[in-house]
Amino acid sequence: RRRVEDAIKKLGYRPNGFARGLMLGRSDLVGLVLPDLHGEYYSEIIRGADAQARRMGYGLVVSSLRENDDGQSLARLIRQRSLLDGVAVMVAEMTDDVRGELSGLTMPFVVLDSDVPGAPHDSVVIDQEYGAAELMRHVLENCGARRVVFVGGLRTNVDTIARYNAYRRVLQEFGREVDERDVHFLDYEYDTAFQLARELLRDWAQPGCCVFAANDEMAAGVVAAATLAGVRIPGDMGVVGFDDTRIARMTRPALTTVRVPMALMGAESVRLLCERLADRDRPPTRISLQPELVIRESCGAARNRTRETDSSRPH
Repeated sequence: RRRVEDAIKKLGYRPNGFARGLMLGRSDLVGLVLPDLHGEYYSEIIRGADAQARRMGYGLVVSSLRENDDGQSLARLIRQRSLLDGVAVMVAEMTDDVRGELSGLTMPFVVLDSDVPGAPHDSVVIDQEYGAAELMRHVLENCGARRVVFVGGLRTNVDTIARYNAYRRVLQEFGREVDERDVHFLDYEYDTAFQLARELLRDWAQPGCCVFAANDEMAAGVVAAATLAGVRIPGDMGVVGFDDTRIARMTRPALTTVRVPMALMGAESVRLLCERLADRDRPPTRISLQPELVIRESCGAARNRTRETDSSRPH
């Protein structure tokens, strides 16, 4: 035995963790599948997930889905990573095909920002409707808005649906009609929002009008188009966003928005997944994270109404 140990030291041998994992039936790897890897929203989710995986002794494998996934590429992606112990999944659209593929998974999984009816699973969701409703009430109560234009992402996107539902509900709470001419569905991109604003600024730039863009990137596109056209924000019209990514603090004026706990969502999804791996028989857990209204200058509200200053945000 001593001769073997001496040889191991001399050769600098290290056990193959992968081979050992195969023998034990585990890899100590968990997966994170996202709709996209572009932008701060997803990078923050990855950051939180990776830090939590390390704390719990797991490695993290990150993948993204192809555009317009029909559920098949999700299943294929997970099957190709069959050595994973479990996977956390976020999809942009919870279609019947995607539900079916997730329901058929044999490995433990956690769903981010959505639920799969009929399939026992853990989930971490953002209360999108709460955040959007808080923003809408602020715009109507404190910013003097008489007209609110909604600029969303894809019509079938789960976040767009929740934010749009809150938009309609709060308008109705205030006795306002929903004018379909004030509802636009884009793709969450700066450029498309910029172009839409260029086309409609003449109609929007009037006292009492506020544009609610369903993410900060589109809100920044609207602000840029307004600035180029000499339209004052918030003097001639208001603009608000959602997510509280860095671009919300970089626009001039800075954006009123809703802060989404992106990194926490990633961390909690991995925590639930690792706990599921340790106890596969426990009941499913659903965690709902509450976003926060962040009031800045772009909506025209007085600065002393700010609920939370930028200095309180972790960097």
